[in-house]
Amino acid sequence: MGCPLSTRERLAGGRGRDYSRFFAADGANVVLADMLDTTSAAQEASAFGPRCVGVAVDVTDRASVSGLMEATMAEFGRLDVLINNAGLWRGPNEAGLLHCPDDVWERVWAVNVTGSLRCYQAEVPLMELNHFGRVINISSMASRSGGNPYGLTKHAVEHMTRGMAAEVGYKGITVNCIGPDISALEAARGAIANADLVVAGNAVKRIGTSRDLYNAMAYLCGPGAEWVTGQLLRVDGGAGVS
Repeated sequence: MGCPLSTRERLAGGRGRDYSRFFAADGANVVLADMLDTTSAAQEASAFGPRCVGVAVDVTDRASVSGLMEATMAEFGRLDVLINNAGLWRGPNEAGLLHCPDDVWERVWAVNVTGSLRCYQAEVPLMELNHFGRVINISSMASRSGGNPYGLTKHAVEHMTRGMAAEVGYKGITVNCIGPDISALEAARGAIANADLVVAGNAVKRIGTSRDLYNAMAYLCGPGAEWVTGQLLRVDGGAGVS
C-alpha cells in the first residue's frame, strides 16, 4: 500500500514523522513527502515496517506534486491512502486580519488549501485504478475562528472535504477530515503561550498525541469506515464541551 504523507512540520519532531512510523508498523509502505530532507525520517520509519521512502515535494507546485505521485507509483505500483498533513500555522495564526501581510496571506492559502487540492487532484486518478482510496485532510480547532488566516484556511479545508467526498465517492474513494486540538507538538506548552489554559478547558485534561490522531486515521482508512465520507472528526480531548 503506497501511503504518501505530505507535511511541512519539522520532521525532527513533527506529526508527519510519527505518522510514517505508525503506518509502517501497521504494514503499510510509506512515502514521506516534505520540502525538508526526509532521509532520516524515512530510514526511521523503514525500521518499523515494510518500506518507507522520502520524496522532496512542494505541495503548492503542480509539477512537484505530480513528481510525488510518479515516485509513489514507480516505487510501489499503487496508491491507497493520502494524508494531507501539509500546513503553515505559526505566523498565520498570529497575524490577524487587519494588518496581515500579503505574503503571509498568500502563502498560507497556497500551502494549506491549494496544496491539499493539488494532492487530491493528482492522487484520484491513481486510486481509481484499483477502485479504492482513502483521503484524509487535516484541519484544526482554529477553524472555528474567523480572526486569523490560519483558521480561515482550515475552515476552507473542512468544507472542501465535503466537496471532494461528493465527487469521488462513486469511484470507491472516501474523503474525510480530522480536526485536532493542541496535539502532537513536542514543545506545545513552550510554543503556544496559552497551551495549559486550552488543555484545562478540555474534557480530557492532557495534550493530544500523534498516536491519538493516528488512531482516528487508522479508523477512517480501515474497513469499518468504508461507508464514512465527507465527515469532520474532531480529535480534541473534548475541547469546548466541559
